[in-house]
Amino acid sequence: MAKFYCEKKLFGKKVCRPIVESTEEMLNCSDRDVLLEIRNLDVTYGNGVKRFKAIKDVSFNVYDGEVLGLVGESGSGKSTIGRTLVGLTPHSFGHIKILDTVMPKNVNKGFKFGKNKKKILDFLINKVQMIFQDPTNSLNPYKNVETVVGEGLTNLKAAKFIYLYNYDAEFFVTLNQRIRERNLKPLFEDFEKLAKETPADHKESYQKYFVQTYRELIKATNQDARYQEFIPYFNESIQTRKEMDKLSERACRKKLILQILNLVGLDDSVLGRYPLEFSGGQQQRLGICRAVVLQPKLLIADEPISALDVSIQAQVINIFNELKEKFNLTIVFIAHDLRMVEYISDRIAILNKGVLVEIGPTNEIMKHPMHPYTKSLLDAVPSIDSEKGSLLGYIYNPEMHEYDMETQPKWQDLGNQHFVLATDEELETFKELQKQNFKEI
Repeated sequence: MAKFYCEKKLFGKKVCRPIVESTEEMLNCSDRDVLLEIRNLDVTYGNGVKRFKAIKDVSFNVYDGEVLGLVGESGSGKSTIGRTLVGLTPHSFGHIKILDTVMPKNVNKGFKFGKNKKKILDFLINKVQMIFQDPTNSLNPYKNVETVVGEGLTNLKAAKFIYLYNYDAEFFVTLNQRIRERNLKPLFEDFEKLAKETPADHKESYQKYFVQTYRELIKATNQDARYQEFIPYFNESIQTRKEMDKLSERACRKKLILQILNLVGLDDSVLGRYPLEFSGGQQQRLGICRAVVLQPKLLIADEPISALDVSIQAQVINIFNELKEKFNLTIVFIAHDLRMVEYISDRIAILNKGVLVEIGPTNEIMKHPMHPYTKSLLDAVPSIDSEKGSLLGYIYNPEMHEYDMETQPKWQDLGNQHFVLATDEELETFKELQKQNFKEI
């Protein structure tokens, strides 16, 4: 029996939609913590006869700490999903849940001047950031680099908290790692996980990472004298922390800006310069800095490398990998080039004309693509391994699907958390095509 997803509309009207069969299995194939939850999402542009549904009944999860590559050709709707996640584009059906917050369908409608809007906007600025495809148009040409990169810190007045929290968490992890290296039991078993739990403010951070650590260190020293050797490091670190606490918000902001610039290969000499003085690759690095300096939980990267030279693309990909590890970022990486997405993504989701057609681990998608559309995307990428013949490779024909009211696709489990949208008959056809290397029959 079909399950339904229902929503209440204006005047109490209830709208229901059947959930695609086996959607629950596709969504619950992993026991990892879900950071982003998208369910039955529709995004519609225009009204009346000009009404166009760009996203159609899309559902997927993004897990904490992973990079999900969202891939499709131009016009597939991948950038629309990205803009919807940060509240720039309203959605008409379904729901988006980031952490514990359900996003309103239209951020700018319904509670325009109320506290709810401020709460949602503050949440988005703190927890969700976006890197745009065109760095030139996304950076204010009239503001210098220090102002552009520090814009979010200035608006939120969060620089001192972020700066002190970074130091506290780094000290906390380093101390426990040193203890473990001496074959002693760390003061906290899940210390790496605890370090990623953001406190409410820098005072709570101090209590969590220094005061509680001191209590545990003294307790451990009383039981085992070998812990005594770590007390000097603790005393030195806490003294440094007290000196840092005297810094102003402005001083902390500048230090954070310099830190993030150094991480992407820039230095303090660029602070007084303006965005148009930089190359495209350098501008994109500034865009990355502006988004990551706030240390969001979720980062939306909308084709951040498509406008760059091939030689620069690999450098930017490496920057993303380094920042992901350092700041424990969860990234939705939007692109049309499957080969480039392969180097950064943990999983890949394939989008075709607003419909999610395949999703799975990167290795599975790249080595065992099941949907013909996925194969056509792979064949569209030039490769030295390509066989002699047509440069076009496999050409996907959307008319191959004979769907009607009675015959609808479902999520087929291919194993290893790899799923494809197809009917039972189509799945057999896809497998035959895969065996024949997708040669036309």
